[in-house]
Amino acid sequence: MEIEATPPYKLNFGPGPNWVKPDGSWLSVDIEPEWGDIVVNFQNFESLPLVDESCICVYGSHVFEHMSIFKTPLIFKEIYRVMKKGGVFRLILPDVEKSIREYINQNNEFLLFKRRKDRLKTKYGIDYTLFECMRDDFISPSGQPDLLGKDALAHQNAWDLPTLCAHLERAGFSSCNIHKMGFQKSGFDYFSFEGTYPSEANEDYRSLYVEAVK
Repeated sequence: MEIEATPPYKLNFGPGPNWVKPDGSWLSVDIEPEWGDIVVNFQNFESLPLVDESCICVYGSHVFEHMSIFKTPLIFKEIYRVMKKGGVFRLILPDVEKSIREYINQNNEFLLFKRRKDRLKTKYGIDYTLFECMRDDFISPSGQPDLLGKDALAHQNAWDLPTLCAHLERAGFSSCNIHKMGFQKSGFDYFSFEGTYPSEANEDYRSLYVEAVK
């Protein structure tokens, strides 16, 4: 796989078609060949095709929950391996605690639940229960059956903040360098594109923002 950019690289995992690279040092990592400079099927993940300490930052918005619980530890370790000292890993994930709380409160008006109900009703004629709306944070069918297979999963992983911190520590990050952040709130200026294009990262009401510095 030929990489045209020059190090130190900046990686964006699963940015989708709406993201525009801020500069030529950015590389997209995606299963879709038309979107990925580095094309990876994370269900068969083994390693990133990059040398040690070649990246200054890594970004991923609502993507790591799409990776198997059996593969994510290796993926986090590989991200740690390719990051330079002082580099930053910014993750935006579904905040499952919020969904659990809204489910326990039986909040049918929670925007995320309403959206999931409407989508399933419109697309498949299915009336989702409130539990199913919450369960989609943890496990859900893939929207890419042609690429991944008809029985593939979309969401197949989830963390609360303490568990995510534990996983990042197991990958090599120090606990004192892992911080909960916020939408468009970062300790670095690499991610100024956040919020400038349609993305689940913009949905701060149901997202968890974390930065880990090597």
